[in-house]
Amino acid sequence: MQFIRLWLRILLLLPWTVLVSAARLAVWPTALLSERFDRRMRRSLIRCWARGFARVSGVQVSVTGTPPEPPFFLVCNHLSYIDMLVIGHQTGCIFVSRGDVEHWPVLGFVAKSLYIIFIDREKKSDTVRVNGLIAETLKMGDALAIFPESRISRGLDVAPFKSSLIEPAVSNGIPIHYATVTYRTPADAPPANVVVGWWRPESFTYHLLRLLRQRGFTALVHFGGEPMTGGDRKELALRLHRAVRKNFLPLR
Repeated sequence: MQFIRLWLRILLLLPWTVLVSAARLAVWPTALLSERFDRRMRRSLIRCWARGFARVSGVQVSVTGTPPEPPFFLVCNHLSYIDMLVIGHQTGCIFVSRGDVEHWPVLGFVAKSLYIIFIDREKKSDTVRVNGLIAETLKMGDALAIFPESRISRGLDVAPFKSSLIEPAVSNGIPIHYATVTYRTPADAPPANVVVGWWRPESFTYHLLRLLRQRGFTALVHFGGEPMTGGDRKELALRLHRAVRKNFLPLR
């Protein structure tokens, strides 16, 4: 049954992804006339693709709180690449992603067309370049989310937030929204830290294929209330961490 489920989903997801990617390429030239309009179109396509992926893959997204409206700057805890699907499902925002994704076949090209920002986490100096891109994204009125843990956690707790990537929001006086993500699987299924968590040394393809074999899971997303502001990025990072951690439920 798992084998049949896997191939049915692949046969549905591949053409869906190709269709949305083709739509993205079709509207991409609008950036020559108005980058702001192109970014709005991109947000709509991200939400469209994410909702289709969730439906086909058996992902139920349960939301508490109200997702912010663009433009916004959002921080969230990090458990898996599925976090981007879930947040994109609700907001259509872009992300700061690990640098190697830029060079993945097909996905890297698609990510660049969606204005995803890539960071080389091995180079501390790369933060300066990335912060400039974040500031430009916010000036364009776009929606941006970052994972200030700077790595995927094992899902036992929320790791301390690094403050460097919230500097553009602090220096420009932009309020920072926050969200908490966790996951649950059915009682008769493997636990969420096996199905969804991606902290083990596994390839993206291996993990995704195993995930698609499962019946499904629930993503629990809590959007915070009022966004936070502050002039000290380290103090603000501590407050944001406490707010995200308050609503976190460890993976089983």
